[in-house]
Amino acid sequence: MVAFALLGAISTITFAFVLSDLIVSHHSDFLALGVAAAAVKALTLLGQEWFSAIAATRVKSQLRGKLISQMRANGSYWMNSQNKSELNLLLTTGLDSLDAYFAKFLPQIVYTALAAPIYVWVIFSQDALSGITVVATMPLIPLFMTFIGWATAKVQSRQLASLTALSSHFVDAIRGLTTLRVFGRANAQVDIMRANSEQHRKRTMRVLSVSFLSGFALELIASLAVALVAVSIGLRLIDGTITFAAGLLVLILAPDAYLPLRMIGANFHASADGVAAIERTFALLDQKTEVSSIRPIKIKPKAGKVIVVTGPSGVGKTTALRALVGPKSAYMAQGSGLIAGTVQNNIVGDKPTDARVLERALQLAALDDVELSTAVGPDFSSLSGGQMQRVAIARTFYRLLTAGCTTLLVDEPIASLDPSRGKRISKSLELLAAEGFAVVVVSHQSSLIKVASEVLEVHR
Repeated sequence: MVAFALLGAISTITFAFVLSDLIVSHHSDFLALGVAAAAVKALTLLGQEWFSAIAATRVKSQLRGKLISQMRANGSYWMNSQNKSELNLLLTTGLDSLDAYFAKFLPQIVYTALAAPIYVWVIFSQDALSGITVVATMPLIPLFMTFIGWATAKVQSRQLASLTALSSHFVDAIRGLTTLRVFGRANAQVDIMRANSEQHRKRTMRVLSVSFLSGFALELIASLAVALVAVSIGLRLIDGTITFAAGLLVLILAPDAYLPLRMIGANFHASADGVAAIERTFALLDQKTEVSSIRPIKIKPKAGKVIVVTGPSGVGKTTALRALVGPKSAYMAQGSGLIAGTVQNNIVGDKPTDARVLERALQLAALDDVELSTAVGPDFSSLSGGQMQRVAIARTFYRLLTAGCTTLLVDEPIASLDPSRGKRISKSLELLAAEGFAVVVVSHQSSLIKVASEVLEVHR
């Protein structure tokens, strides 16, 4: 990379000398040298792009390999605690955006660090006043780049967050499509998806706006600085204090002196996506979790029995419970899984309501403090965590009682509830088992273990 930068700078200066000599003398003995310099410059650019592409490919491959190894090493428990959409985004388009970082931004930094001082030295050797002008104005570009960089980093981070949110919601909607169709709420997700898409569009346009304005600002500063040098040379050409050959050479090289810094600013925006992605990747790589071998869990639901599966986190209890889900089972996962609509919509969907069964489901779920007409928005801010949990429980009970199910599968149903309501729901599970249903519960709660017909304790 250093060799490419030095060759590029030397070839540019050589070409400028040959061009200046040709214009001044109308012929040049160094024309072949100028052609060779132009050829070297072109080959240097090609070589730099080739080298940078190889470096970017290797880094992306290494990071993907490390991230995949992290997933394997940390196991399913760590995976379940992560945002799957974010991981997928990082492994694909996120790390692919490093191409701009390695192919443009880093090579430009190296080129600027080596070439800019050489250009300034040559300008000084031809005209000290022009050299002083360039040195005095050149720091303005990195100064503005710093301010612009702060703004760019913020909007770029927000754009990545909005893209992750959009991807996550889309994946969640696809995964929960069956549930949404059962409750007739599939179309309600369209508005939420549209809102997330609009937010991502606005943040993307914000990034583009910042990039355009920053590019304009850097170009304006560089152009004004070159114009200042040109005016100074023009005035001194009139009074004869500078030769035409020296002034012409300075004017040819002055834009090249500012160009490396301008290109850093321009390439910074192209690389911002990659920087945000690599920061998140390193954050994930720093996460560690204890891993040990996990024995297979065998659960056999029994009619009229409450089987409670307990044990430390990460041993596969949830995975084993999910394996039991079938057409004759009512399943409640961890988390509320609520949809936009009313509380009643979340329990019975848009289908005709069996009022008697609904009333019983509410009683069994201890949902006596929430009106059925309560609106539930995308952020569920109208309900507390415990209320959301009990709405999900009531929904599961309603399906159990209306869909011809024989098995009830619930994962940590009372983890976020107060003790009194937790005990009521525990008794409800015991009551449902007494009515002939097979009940399987994953839980750490002692109140549930007390009503269990059988406790399956799982260890690593």
